[in-house]
Amino acid sequence: MMRNISAGTVAVIAGALALSHAPVVKAGGGLAVLKGKITFNGSNPDKNKKDTTEKDPDSCGKERALDRLNVDASGGLADAVVYVKDKLPGEFTPEQKKVELDQKTCVFHKHVTLVAEGGEVVFKNSDGVLHNVKFSSTNNGSFNQGVGAGSEQAKKFDKSDFITVECSVHPWMSAVIVVMAHPYYAASNDKGEFELKLPPGKHKIMVQHQILGKRDKKGEEIEIKDGENTHDFEFK
Repeated sequence: MMRNISAGTVAVIAGALALSHAPVVKAGGGLAVLKGKITFNGSNPDKNKKDTTEKDPDSCGKERALDRLNVDASGGLADAVVYVKDKLPGEFTPEQKKVELDQKTCVFHKHVTLVAEGGEVVFKNSDGVLHNVKFSSTNNGSFNQGVGAGSEQAKKFDKSDFITVECSVHPWMSAVIVVMAHPYYAASNDKGEFELKLPPGKHKIMVQHQILGKRDKKGEEIEIKDGENTHDFEFK
């Protein structure tokens, strides 16, 4: 038997069907670009300080910088993470799903490693001495594994997080793993420069640093237009 369907019901059904067939935005394809520079206006208490621990000098050298804030002559702040605050639809690229964090000359490379939720980090050891990867995280559990010379260990990360990583063998070594819930994120280079690909529209942009924390807990709302956009951020 045929039943009468109201116009409102038809509209709801049509809307649901449209959402179910909505295109998925792929990171890196058809997106706008936000470029800019992150600067730090303040003092660095560890500037010019050196660690001279006599541990594996053939691989590690005899001293290393202890600067916790990597700031260049123009104030450019390295290793700051720039990302969209709200979770947006999109697909992670293969490069975001599997990344490497190398231990070389007794330093983690890169200092900031960005990985997708559900992605994997491969911890490599390019040195001729034993290293260790150690961290404790509420969202992704604990990890404490030795990584022998020339070998590697892998770890999957399921939930968004901001994790400090250390090496128990060489206590001056540290790094940050940032696990992201969407593909719209980037990290600043040694000059403080960044390039973030994201969908056009109004977005709240977060900037976060291992030592300085979040620049603004609410984020800064920026209107992103098609093509290339520019915006700078400053930590004080």
